[in-house]
Amino acid sequence: MTSKKGILFQKAHAQDFALEIVSTDVHGDVTVRCLFCLYQGRHVVKVNVVGRKRKQRNDIKYFTKPFSLFKYRSHHEGQHAASWTEYQGMSVNQKKQYFNGRIKATNTLHHHFDLDKDTYEFFICTEIIDVIIGDLFFCNDEQLENIDADDGEQNPADAVRKKLIEK
Repeated sequence: MTSKKGILFQKAHAQDFALEIVSTDVHGDVTVRCLFCLYQGRHVVKVNVVGRKRKQRNDIKYFTKPFSLFKYRSHHEGQHAASWTEYQGMSVNQKKQYFNGRIKATNTLHHHFDLDKDTYEFFICTEIIDVIIGDLFFCNDEQLENIDADDGEQNPADAVRKKLIEK
């Protein structure tokens, strides 16, 4: 279908190309987003490799009028090649279930921090751990004995509480 402003969105393309209608304005113009971008994010690409001059985008691809199959295919092949190939080989029922139960890429740490692997290992000096965990959270018997009740407190237990609160 076409209008004066361009090719209109066909609802059959939503399932065929893993798209979702996001909004429709007063004039009936539709905005559609890529479900691969929404749930999996875009593929990682390196700058200055294979003629790439610009940094990778992390946002979700939105399509507006004029809609064309070429735009969908071009985006999917460039940004979601492996997922797109797998999706094309699926049956209609499998395509309907493909995104069920998946977590949106925007709800993961990888999206916000550009993490390239799932685990990171940190080496922290034992003295730091002793100070942070030992002195901050725990008070040994020696420290309790050294607390004087002469700080204006009548009860030694109140003095202990006061010192612990200060820590």
